[in-house]
Amino acid sequence: MTTPLKAVAAGGNSAELREWVAGDVLPIGLGGTGVVAATLAQLRAGIGLGSAAVAAIVGTVSQSGGVPTGAIVQRGSNANGEFVRLADGTQFCTVYVVQASRSIPTSPVSVGTWSFPAAFAAVPYAEVKHVGGSAPYLHTDAEGVVAAGVNAIYMTAFAAGLTTAPTLVMFAIGRWF
Repeated sequence: MTTPLKAVAAGGNSAELREWVAGDVLPIGLGGTGVVAATLAQLRAGIGLGSAAVAAIVGTVSQSGGVPTGAIVQRGSNANGEFVRLADGTQFCTVYVVQASRSIPTSPVSVGTWSFPAAFAAVPYAEVKHVGGSAPYLHTDAEGVVAAGVNAIYMTAFAAGLTTAPTLVMFAIGRWF
């Protein structure tokens, strides 16, 4: 195997060909990193890569003092629904609840509560929608949203005596830290 050579200025407009030696830096434009590094950590720091360069993509997200220290994305579920946490502190929670067939009055009626599958650090934005049943004639609303869940979910019919069995789709977005 031949040792690669490099051009080294020799004064004026001339150059000499010399062998590469320890400590030489191959510029990025020539296919190198542009830094001298003895370890991978020094190399990552030298080219400006942050901790995400070695973080697990999927796993348990964590933080210390507001700085992500774990995986980039965490996904989980339990009896209360599903959640996705991102390393930047964003969290999404969802659940689908099939409602039993019932008569819905034209004034709001409470149909339940929702404990989030993973608690938020502060009050999130929460939304309740419906699919199925007599959807065009039904209104849903979430009230009393706190970091741990929704205290009341209401349905209201736009037509008297509406009997329906909709599926409620609940979504919340906020911060986990």
